[in-house]
Amino acid sequence: MNNPVLLDLVSATGDLATLPTTVVRLLDLLKDSTCSASKVVKVMERDPAMTANVLKLSNSAFYGARREISSVRDALVMLGNRSVVTLAFATGMAPIMRRDLLGYGITRERFWGHSLKAATASAIAAERLGLGELRCEAFTAGLVHDIGMLVVDTHLVAQNQQIGLSDHTFGVSEQERKALGFDHTEAGAMLGEHWGFPDSLVAAIRNHHDVALAGPHRDVVRAVSAGNILAQVVDDDIDPNADELVSNTLAALAFDQEFLAQLRLDLATNLEETLARATRPSPSSAWTS
Repeated sequence: MNNPVLLDLVSATGDLATLPTTVVRLLDLLKDSTCSASKVVKVMERDPAMTANVLKLSNSAFYGARREISSVRDALVMLGNRSVVTLAFATGMAPIMRRDLLGYGITRERFWGHSLKAATASAIAAERLGLGELRCEAFTAGLVHDIGMLVVDTHLVAQNQQIGLSDHTFGVSEQERKALGFDHTEAGAMLGEHWGFPDSLVAAIRNHHDVALAGPHRDVVRAVSAGNILAQVVDDDIDPNADELVSNTLAALAFDQEFLAQLRLDLATNLEETLARATRPSPSSAWTS
């Protein structure tokens, strides 16, 4: 049942209430697994700044392009529709998500950095779970898994409240519910529905702390749940052997210490490298043109 307080918050959260037009159109493309290249080009050509960012990312060394990618059509041919749309969505969400969360004491660099790392780790987890075809979907869901904190933060600041984080944020939902009666997963799912996110993204936002409730989108939620935990392990240098939740997650994914060490290196990169690494296409994940 919808929480009326949350409904009011989501509808009155200023610039969070609506998404940029291009991002809304990209959401429609994300929902369409048979989307044609011409539809992607039509959307991208209306936003020169986004197109420039995507072409810059597409020419990253991590994609291994044999020649310069100079147009959206070149990118679609070289990388596949799904990877291009995923890159575009990430660049479109950056201005929305790069903000300080004063109610949590989190800087914009830490929040956006965690979101990117969780997205990358979610894509890696999807592959490790044998769900390579969901790699880009897991990345996208991982990127927005904590958007509810944007809504909660607005409320905290307005009420002159603050939620202090412990050494890591695994327990933040409990603190939010004690203080407010709801948490960032509920707020984020409602915001995602308000924005028209695909059902799998809404499920990941709502259930990334409780996979058992994930329903038909359990595979994506499993990947995002793992990606979120792995990103926090890297962010806060958590000892996997000292935390049962982390240890169980690593065991479920068959991650050993060597893999975790490599993951730390993979996530210790700049924005361009992180996005390119996570969305690099594979034959099973690219849409046809």
